[in-house]
Amino acid sequence: MFLGEFTHTLDEKNRIVIPASFRIFITDPQDREGFFVIVSPNPEERCLRLYTMSQWKRVSDRLREQAGKLEDPSAVLRFFATRGQFAPVDSQSRMVVPQKLLDHAGLRREVVLVGMMQWIEVWNVEEYREETQRLKSAPVDVKKALWSD
Repeated sequence: MFLGEFTHTLDEKNRIVIPASFRIFITDPQDREGFFVIVSPNPEERCLRLYTMSQWKRVSDRLREQAGKLEDPSAVLRFFATRGQFAPVDSQSRMVVPQKLLDHAGLRREVVLVGMMQWIEVWNVEEYREETQRLKSAPVDVKKALWSD
């Protein structure tokens, strides 16, 4: 489970280091090989999402199932297929983020990695500050979200 937030600087090769507190929860050897990186499908969230391979399989299976119910399932699948890519993690826990995906998400040198339980988000520092301010001004009713019928 990915929890917490970490500020990070992309190096000259567009690499980020996966924080140790995230890595300890990756126990499947296949998941340690890298992440599937996609541009967030939510237009209000200009960030990247990083999924382990096993989590991405669950997400993509559900995506294909749900897309089949839509009028134009190919458009939905194409969105993810063209805005996602596998990114291997090296022995020093670094991952190269493809330039195309950095551009889609508006990421620069300073980024924030945010644990979202089942995935990791990578935000531009300034946009993440704006998002946290937005959440402060419109707090989520956690009790209602978790314990309502």
